Amino acid sequence: MFSARLTRRLAPPALAALLVAPAFAQDDPPPADDRDERIAELEAQVANLGAAYDEVLKILEEMRAAQAPDPADFGDEFYIPRQAAEFEQTQGFSPYLGNIYTKPFLSGFGDDTYIGGYIDVEFSDASSGASREFDQHRFVPFIYSDISDTVKLAAEVELEHGHEVEVEFAQLDFLFNDHANLRAGIQLLPLGKLNEVHDSPIQDLTFRPLVDTYIIPTTLRDAGLGLWGDITDELSYAATVTNGFRGLANDGTNAITSSAGLRNAAPQKDTIGDPFENIDNNLAYTGRLSWKPFLGVEAGVSALFDTYDEGADNHLEIFALDATINGQAVPFLPDNMELLYEGAQADIDRDAFALVNGVAGDMHGHYVQTNVHFAPDFLEDCAEDGGFVEDGSHFTFVTRYGMVDLDDYVMRRTTLGLNFRPNESNTVIKLDYLMNDDTGVNKGTNDANIWALSFASYF
Repeated sequence: MFSARLTRRLAPPALAALLVAPAFAQDDPPPADDRDERIAELEAQVANLGAAYDEVLKILEEMRAAQAPDPADFGDEFYIPRQAAEFEQTQGFSPYLGNIYTKPFLSGFGDDTYIGGYIDVEFSDASSGASREFDQHRFVPFIYSDISDTVKLAAEVELEHGHEVEVEFAQLDFLFNDHANLRAGIQLLPLGKLNEVHDSPIQDLTFRPLVDTYIIPTTLRDAGLGLWGDITDELSYAATVTNGFRGLANDGTNAITSSAGLRNAAPQKDTIGDPFENIDNNLAYTGRLSWKPFLGVEAGVSALFDTYDEGADNHLEIFALDATINGQAVPFLPDNMELLYEGAQADIDRDAFALVNGVAGDMHGHYVQTNVHFAPDFLEDCAEDGGFVEDGSHFTFVTRYGMVDLDDYVMRRTTLGLNFRPNESNTVIKLDYLMNDDTGVNKGTNDANIWALSFASYF
């Protein structure tokens, strides 16, 4: 379209330039009486060429603007690409501020179904020499669909380590209005922020934080119903009713330990019963309030209330706080810096039966992370030359400190990382160094330092 417009607009002055070109090729100077007329013609042609140059610049600006889709172009019907487009227009702000609909999509299978996914390949080398391996950690295709104006489908299937297949989530969304919408199916629980934006291409480090591994077992998901919407322009909510954790069976099988925390008791695990099975006939209630005072800043508070044992005698309560701050949004940080925080506390009831079978007690943990983005001049030069590096490519230097206290066992981890994104946000190459330390009953089981190299990309 743009090439046709360019040809149409430039054809008249270009043709005129060709017609006047022979005047410059004459061997003898023109007669004196024609000189003034020839000069006037040349001046007119120069003016036309200048106008054509201005027109080229205008067309190029239009082409650049067209690369960022306008959410209004999708109308009210196509909710899914509109959500992604709205988030795309905030490029430069942290992808941690997004949600399940703010991902890149590839259109296919008709006008209202969108397919895509991401891949995550890792290599790790522990200082103890006990572990050195490549891992096709994740391959996650997703399918999203605008079924109608008010009914949407979202599903992701995760293939882990090249052979394990799990449903990441599979849900139907019923859109009523800005304040109340219904969700049904296997869905991400609104506990903390990272659980919702856990995709490897978004994350700036290879390994997830300890607190989101052992206390909020990301990717934490369950079957049930959800409700979400906006309370005000700045305050939103999400709430779910689901089957819940499975931490202690009547035969004494225990999935809540000081070595694995709550990870093996999560709804998606099969340590006790089948994944997403309800073993106690009680339901779990999870909710999160999110406050976004302005673009680039978000703070959240969330909680889960459940019973974890088959007899429904012991309660499990998890409370979490999270915050994301982008330097472009606040005066006290450099524009190229982000701050991330998430903390969680798990209160675990234990009756005599739970104590006898070794159920671990209360747990807590947190992490704080800084991301510093930078783009050396040579990246811009490489992008202009084309090839592997594209516009928006940049490096990020990452530091993270995290810890968890799993009752009688404490793990601490400091991570330094450097990653490179050859495009704006879809692809990332990460190099990390993890410094681990542990104390307590399992001391020495997680104290090896680790080098990690990983490659992740949306597609």
